[in-house]
Formats: sequence, C-alpha cells, structure tokens
Amino acid sequence: GSTASPSSKSYPGVPYSSLDFNPTCAISNYNDANEVRNCELVGLRDLNQGNSYVQDKVVEFLDHLIDLGVAGFRVDAAKHMWPADLAVIYGRLKNLNTDHGFASGSKAYIVQEVIDMGGEAISKSEYTGLGAITEFRHSDSIGKVFR
Repeated sequence: GSTASPSSKSYPGVPYSSLDFNPTCAISNYNDANEVRNCELVGLRDLNQGNSYVQDKVVEFLDHLIDLGVAGFRVDAAKHMWPADLAVIYGRLKNLNTDHGFASGSKAYIVQEVIDMGGEAISKSEYTGLGAITEFRHSDSIGKVFR
C-alpha cells in the first residue's frame, strides 16, 4: 500500500496533490450551492472533479473496476459534486466488460446519494438525468406512519 497525508492533501499513491483539491473551507450554509459543492463535508478533503487530471484519475479507477466485472457504482454525497462534472466522468466510462456476461454496449448502473428534503439550494432533480438517485423523502413518509 501507500501512505497519504490528508492535512497537506498529499496522496502519492494516486497521485493527488493539493493542486487537485478545492480550497479548504467548511460547509456552513446549505442554501449556498457553491459552498456545498466546493467546501469540505465534515472535514473530508474535497477533490476538484472539474479538474481534468482528477477526472482522468477517477475514470481510470472506475474503468479498472469495470474491467474486473463491476457493473455499477453508488456515488456517496453526490450533492457535494457539480452535476456537470459528474456528467463528464460518467460519460467517459467504458462499456461493461462482455467477458463477464454483459451485453455489448452496456453501461454501468449509477446510483447517487442526493439527500433532498426540500428547502436547500440543491435539488435531486439536478442529478436525475445522470443516473438513479436515492429517495430520502419516501422513507421519511413511511416513518411518519409509524410515529
């Protein structure tokens, strides 16, 4: 394996450096889409998916998984990424590997976690054209029935 230094945004195993991350800032206002998408979620380093090098490395990794037979991906905290950047990354993924029984031309299934309970700057509708999304309001409605 390799070592990393999150505090200096140094990940030599990829490699990523501080140039590949958004500036360090905390999200304090979920009504500001720029802040939600460009700042760090609970202190986690925030890759700049608009950076072509970062896009190349993400696509390279996901394509490797597709070569191994992976057929889908769950994108955690997708609302913290710009939809246009995700569209570029998803659009560049290779077709599924036919050596694993997938039909020629099949694409990976994408499901994105987008918490949208309403009242914030970011809406799940911004992501529905990119892939499936998790639906948090439905589980909230079910929970209310049992309360």
